[in-house]
Amino acid sequence: MLGAAGLDQAIAETPRPARLQGVIRADVQFPGVTADSMVQCFDGAQFAILNPGCFVTSSPAQPGDCTSSESQFLIQYLFPNPATPQRLRGFGFLSNDGSTVFPAAGALLIPVEGGNVRFPTAGELNRLAVSNIQSQGDTTRVFVDLRDEDLVVQPGGGVALVLALQFPDGGQLTAPTQGPGIAAEASAPDAGCDFFTIDGGRSGVWFAPTYDPQDPQSLPLDWGFVAFFDAVTTPVEALTWSHVKNLYRTP
Repeated sequence: MLGAAGLDQAIAETPRPARLQGVIRADVQFPGVTADSMVQCFDGAQFAILNPGCFVTSSPAQPGDCTSSESQFLIQYLFPNPATPQRLRGFGFLSNDGSTVFPAAGALLIPVEGGNVRFPTAGELNRLAVSNIQSQGDTTRVFVDLRDEDLVVQPGGGVALVLALQFPDGGQLTAPTQGPGIAAEASAPDAGCDFFTIDGGRSGVWFAPTYDPQDPQSLPLDWGFVAFFDAVTTPVEALTWSHVKNLYRTP
């Protein structure tokens, strides 16, 4: 995975800084991961609950009142480089409120070209694979099943895997278990994998959370997304009986 500085340099367009106005501090633990193949950006255990509406932004502007909108998407860049081809099974995240239905979620494979990687387009965000993702309960992990998309990551690290989650209209995050939000790691280091848009990507403007270690109101934030993979297996070739006999025929 690229480090924070590496990813900042690799993004073809510079994201605008966004200041965190409100965050719900909660004693939540990210569910234990038991899969044999997974990739994540965070590496700690201290989490807070937030949604894209918790940030103060400008051009386009939003106030930071933790009210979500369907035009808001969180995305995260991962750079898996497996030894053998791996197929994306899906990704998981921790949802705050059991009544939340996320309108859409999905993943994109975006080529790294000349050391640069672009942001998703509005069209790509409009075509995310899974719709109406229902939280199963308060502070529970939600899994977005993407096996039907057949997204395969090849060895060599030539692509960025971009996970994307759309937020619902009109919900306000007010407390643990109350309102649409997801768990985000809120402890250093800040890996810098995380961005968001508040207009569905239509303007091409993307934001990144600001982090100032000297400001107690500023938090290092990594969205709590975990990508899960399965090994790509090679199907056994069916052989006719005459073909088998030819293999063992004495010359």
